[in-house]
Amino acid sequence: MKLTVVCSMLALVLCYSWASADSCPTFPQIAEILIKGTAQEYLESIQCFQPDEAMQAAGKLLKEQVDILSNVTKTDIMRLMEKILTQN
Repeated sequence: MKLTVVCSMLALVLCYSWASADSCPTFPQIAEILIKGTAQEYLESIQCFQPDEAMQAAGKLLKEQVDILSNVTKTDIMRLMEKILTQN
């Protein structure tokens, strides 16, 4: 299950890196909340995208799976995302 979460996060980061940083300036903040914040903070952070109920449920499940990861793994994911987002 951990591999699924990591792959999902990497896919999000890679897709984001192909787009202009101007297209979704909140992505890094939302990703940080996903990894470091509470479930409530994460669900609130995605409300600006007007997710339907299925999307909210999927987001909640994703957050639950991320919370299972160790702090070391979470830190490593954040470091990787930062590196990907700053490389052009």
